[in-house]
Amino acid sequence: MFKLLIFLAAAVFVQNIYADDLTPALQQTQDCLKNQNCAAASTEAGKAADRKLLEAVGGNAGDKQALYNMSGDIMAVLFQQSGGDPAKMQVLLQKAQTDPENFLNSLPPDMKAKIGNIASEIEKNQASGQKQ
Repeated sequence: MFKLLIFLAAAVFVQNIYADDLTPALQQTQDCLKNQNCAAASTEAGKAADRKLLEAVGGNAGDKQALYNMSGDIMAVLFQQSGGDPAKMQVLLQKAQTDPENFLNSLPPDMKAKIGNIASEIEKNQASGQKQ
Protein backbone atom coordinates (compact mmCIF):
# COMPACT_ATOMS: atom_id res chain seq x y z
CA MET A 1 0.00 0.00 0.00
CA PHE A 2 2.84 2.40 0.82
CA LYS A 3 4.32 1.98 -2.65
CA LEU A 4 0.96 3.00 -4.12
CA LEU A 5 1.05 6.16 -2.02
CA ILE A 6 4.59 6.91 -3.15
CA PHE A 7 3.66 6.30 -6.76
CA LEU A 8 0.63 8.54 -6.38
CA ALA A 9 2.77 11.32 -4.92
CA ALA A 10 5.04 11.12 -7.93
CA ALA A 11 2.10 11.10 -10.33
CA VAL A 12 0.59 14.15 -8.63
CA PHE A 13 3.92 15.95 -9.00
CA VAL A 14 4.05 15.15 -12.70
CA GLN A 15 0.49 16.31 -13.25
CA ASN A 16 0.89 19.51 -11.24
CA ILE A 17 3.94 20.63 -13.17
CA TYR A 18 2.97 19.46 -16.63
CA ALA A 19 -0.79 19.91 -16.68
CA ASP A 20 -0.47 22.78 -19.16
CA ASP A 21 2.76 21.73 -20.85
CA LEU A 22 2.79 18.11 -22.00
CA THR A 23 3.97 18.86 -25.54
CA PRO A 24 7.81 19.04 -25.16
CA ALA A 25 9.88 16.14 -26.34
CA LEU A 26 9.97 13.20 -23.99
CA GLN A 27 13.69 13.62 -23.35
CA GLN A 28 13.22 17.23 -22.25
CA THR A 29 10.40 16.22 -19.94
CA GLN A 30 12.43 13.42 -18.39
CA ASP A 31 15.40 15.75 -17.96
CA CYS A 32 13.20 18.31 -16.27
CA LEU A 33 11.76 15.73 -13.90
CA LYS A 34 15.09 14.18 -13.04
CA ASN A 35 17.11 17.39 -12.78
CA GLN A 36 14.54 20.05 -11.92
CA ASN A 37 16.28 22.34 -14.41
CA CYS A 38 13.35 23.69 -16.40
CA ALA A 39 10.98 26.62 -16.24
CA ALA A 40 8.09 24.45 -15.00
CA ALA A 41 10.05 23.43 -11.91
CA SER A 42 10.67 27.06 -10.97
CA THR A 43 7.01 28.11 -11.12
CA GLU A 44 4.98 28.47 -7.95
CA ALA A 45 3.12 25.25 -8.83
CA GLY A 46 6.43 23.46 -9.38
CA LYS A 47 7.87 24.71 -6.10
CA ALA A 48 4.69 23.75 -4.24
CA ALA A 49 4.77 20.26 -5.77
CA ASP A 50 8.43 19.95 -4.77
CA ARG A 51 7.62 20.87 -1.17
CA LYS A 52 4.74 18.38 -1.06
CA LEU A 53 6.95 15.65 -2.45
CA LEU A 54 9.67 16.40 0.09
CA GLU A 55 7.05 16.24 2.87
CA ALA A 56 5.74 12.92 1.49
CA VAL A 57 9.19 11.38 1.92
CA GLY A 58 9.75 12.75 5.39
CA GLY A 59 12.18 15.45 4.32
CA ASN A 60 14.68 13.02 2.78
CA ALA A 61 16.18 14.71 -0.31
CA GLY A 62 17.64 11.43 -1.60
CA ASP A 63 14.25 9.77 -1.52
CA LYS A 64 12.71 12.79 -3.22
CA GLN A 65 15.29 12.51 -6.00
CA ALA A 66 14.53 8.81 -6.39
CA LEU A 67 10.89 9.72 -6.95
CA TYR A 68 11.82 12.38 -9.49
CA ASN A 69 13.91 9.83 -11.34
CA MET A 70 11.09 7.30 -11.24
CA SER A 71 8.65 9.95 -12.50
CA GLY A 72 10.91 10.49 -15.48
CA ASP A 73 10.88 6.77 -16.19
CA ILE A 74 7.10 6.69 -15.84
CA MET A 75 6.84 9.49 -18.42
CA ALA A 76 8.38 7.17 -21.01
CA VAL A 77 5.69 4.58 -20.30
CA LEU A 78 2.95 7.22 -20.43
CA PHE A 79 4.35 8.47 -23.71
CA GLN A 80 4.27 4.96 -25.14
CA GLN A 81 0.80 4.14 -23.78
CA SER A 82 -0.64 7.38 -25.17
CA GLY A 83 1.14 7.29 -28.50
CA GLY A 84 2.71 10.62 -27.55
CA ASP A 85 -0.68 12.39 -27.37
CA PRO A 86 -0.51 14.97 -24.53
CA ALA A 87 -4.27 14.83 -23.91
CA LYS A 88 -4.16 11.04 -23.57
CA MET A 89 -1.16 11.34 -21.25
CA GLN A 90 -3.16 13.71 -19.07
CA VAL A 91 -6.04 11.22 -18.95
CA LEU A 92 -3.64 8.44 -17.93
CA LEU A 93 -2.26 10.62 -15.13
CA GLN A 94 -5.76 11.41 -13.91
CA LYS A 95 -6.62 7.70 -13.92
CA ALA A 96 -3.42 7.00 -12.00
CA GLN A 97 -4.62 9.39 -9.30
CA THR A 98 -8.03 7.78 -8.99
CA ASP A 99 -6.84 4.18 -9.33
CA PRO A 100 -3.11 4.01 -8.60
CA GLU A 101 -3.12 0.25 -8.10
CA ASN A 102 -4.52 -0.39 -11.58
CA PHE A 103 -2.02 2.01 -13.13
CA LEU A 104 0.83 0.43 -11.18
CA ASN A 105 -0.25 -2.95 -12.53
CA SER A 106 -0.15 -1.56 -16.08
CA LEU A 107 3.56 -0.81 -15.75
CA PRO A 108 6.28 -3.21 -16.92
CA PRO A 109 7.42 -5.70 -14.26
CA ASP A 110 10.88 -4.15 -13.92
CA MET A 111 9.36 -0.73 -13.26
CA LYS A 112 6.95 -2.15 -10.68
CA ALA A 113 9.90 -3.80 -8.94
CA LYS A 114 11.84 -0.54 -8.99
CA ILE A 115 8.88 1.31 -7.47
CA GLY A 116 8.64 -1.38 -4.79
CA ASN A 117 12.34 -1.00 -4.00
CA ILE A 118 12.06 2.78 -3.77
CA ALA A 119 9.02 2.49 -1.52
CA SER A 120 10.87 0.03 0.75
CA GLU A 121 13.85 2.37 0.97
CA ILE A 122 11.60 5.33 1.79
CA GLU A 123 9.81 3.33 4.49
CA LYS A 124 13.16 2.30 5.97
CA ASN A 125 14.44 5.88 5.94
CA GLN A 126 11.26 7.22 7.51
CA ALA A 127 11.35 4.55 10.23
CA SER A 128 14.92 5.52 11.09
CA GLY A 129 14.27 9.25 10.76
CA GLN A 130 17.04 9.49 8.17
CA LYS A 131 17.16 12.70 6.15
CA GLN A 132 19.73 13.20 3.43
